[in-house]
Amino acid sequence: MSFENSLSGTMKLAHVLFMDIVSYSRLPIDEQASVLHTLQELVRDSTEVAKARKLDQLTSIPTGDGMALVFFNDPTAPVKCALEISKALKSHPEIQIRMGVHSGPVNEIIDVNGRINVAGSGINMAQRVMDSGDAGHILLSKRVAEDLNQYSRWQPLLHDLSEVEVKHAVKVHLFNLYTDEVGNPAPPATVKKRKKRAVTPWVIAAALAVVVVPIAIVLFLKTKPTAPTSRPSKPEAEYRALLQRKADLWADTVFAAQGADGGIKMSPSSADATTQVWQTAQCLVSVLSLNKNVDVYVPKIKNAFNYLEGLHKSTPVEGWNLYGNASQYTITEIGSWVTLANIKSLDSKTAIWNEQERQDVIKHVVRDLDETNRRQDSGGGWRPIRDENTEFTRTYPTVMALWSLIEAKTSPAVGSSVGNRYDENIRKGINWLLRTYANGQGWVPNPNRSGQREHFEGLTAQVLYVLSRAADVDAFAFIKNESVYRTARQDFLKNKQFADWSIEANNSHLPDADLRFVGTEFLAEGSTFLWFPWTLAELTRLAQDTSMPESDRRAAAQLRLDIFNQNADKLENYVEAANLMYILAENLYGVSVYLNDTRSGATL
Repeated sequence: MSFENSLSGTMKLAHVLFMDIVSYSRLPIDEQASVLHTLQELVRDSTEVAKARKLDQLTSIPTGDGMALVFFNDPTAPVKCALEISKALKSHPEIQIRMGVHSGPVNEIIDVNGRINVAGSGINMAQRVMDSGDAGHILLSKRVAEDLNQYSRWQPLLHDLSEVEVKHAVKVHLFNLYTDEVGNPAPPATVKKRKKRAVTPWVIAAALAVVVVPIAIVLFLKTKPTAPTSRPSKPEAEYRALLQRKADLWADTVFAAQGADGGIKMSPSSADATTQVWQTAQCLVSVLSLNKNVDVYVPKIKNAFNYLEGLHKSTPVEGWNLYGNASQYTITEIGSWVTLANIKSLDSKTAIWNEQERQDVIKHVVRDLDETNRRQDSGGGWRPIRDENTEFTRTYPTVMALWSLIEAKTSPAVGSSVGNRYDENIRKGINWLLRTYANGQGWVPNPNRSGQREHFEGLTAQVLYVLSRAADVDAFAFIKNESVYRTARQDFLKNKQFADWSIEANNSHLPDADLRFVGTEFLAEGSTFLWFPWTLAELTRLAQDTSMPESDRRAAAQLRLDIFNQNADKLENYVEAANLMYILAENLYGVSVYLNDTRSGATL
């Protein structure tokens, strides 16, 4: 996602110090108030805080058991402040705190109370860094450590902790900062657990080998080896029934998370009433893709669409940004999600609109597709913003734009209005995606940047899913004969690591190197590419594709079942545990594809 500044119209790079009091909730109420007051006093006395406040370059956010200090003036300010506070706390041994520092994009917003607040991935990541620490730790993200490492003063204080998995299966490369006086030189418990997991199996294996190998040799000589236990361990019908039940519950959750303004909140259980365009559109697409009667929710659905249309911008550039603010940047992929939602509402088996409303929605779809195509580069790829620069083309806005155009062309409600109008845009977009596929790697967020090695399985699965939708259209059936497309599908099908992955982890994230767009103030958010929902959708498409050999279709269905079995203990609660509406929406969509395409019984 991308955050823009709703107050100034620009996004800001912030340097965030997040801190909380360890075991705060266990303290008596009066002691809680006392230690928090002392900590606040120490923060106010900090030289770095005073300096930033004088320049009006600091936002302070209370968090109940601590605070986040958001500096805008100096990348080293939060680190210097952390050292100051840690030193002052030596006189207050009753207060144990942990701290995390990260630099990243933030967006200034007006919160539900009408106050200026700050949101964005810079805040979220600083908290995740802090959450990895214990009492006394000052932990830094890799991004902050790399900035500090350019100066000899900081180099001796930085201690690499390597990569750690934190909340929502996000992986963060951490550094521990400490001096002879302050900080905690001991590795955090989270790092110890990771090392223990990595080392213990080898120790056990070595010990067992001494005993087991001789016995195994004797048994092998006396008996024939039995075939390994094969998957599945449960029939797929059981998983289908579970996912049907979960899909109905997730649809209910979408509207339970609807705010008074009609938008969908970021978290279903959050007290924060802030709503957002992107996830509102995602949730609508997902619910309306379930192919079920939603009569009971029609008023809420229309309220959500009114929210979206009310935040549509006509100047300076048409479209949407995250919060409907004054930013000059509207985001291609947000517009595409809104377009998809409008198309789904028109094609829904439930009558959502009257005839006049339907005509208005069709006009909105055409208006938004025209704006989408103004963002297409001459080479075929799409940019997340309208600014023209070939280096700005990215895979995610391209696949989202392409998806919205394909769905418009094939829509019973919209198809007659668009006809062949966008066919050339679609062809160029398809060819751009085929050109940017990397053998053995898949698709990456920014194919303009060379030297990449990381895999983005969720993004690759979504690209393949959208290309398969295009391949169903006669005008674009040429895709099926493209060697790159056939290779990409085979590479995906042979990716057996999916069967060992957790649906709660193994997601990939937008690299920091791809956040900035040179020559503009636009800054992308550190998006997460979820592997499971899009892998489920694409495996379901492969299992149904009669143009593929029967053996490949069965292999796709088997891999899907292997994934279910690997995650049998997680399917019941993995979305609820994440507690984020974008995760619910994308999983609901992937499950809807599976449920709709397997109604005829194409399961194992």
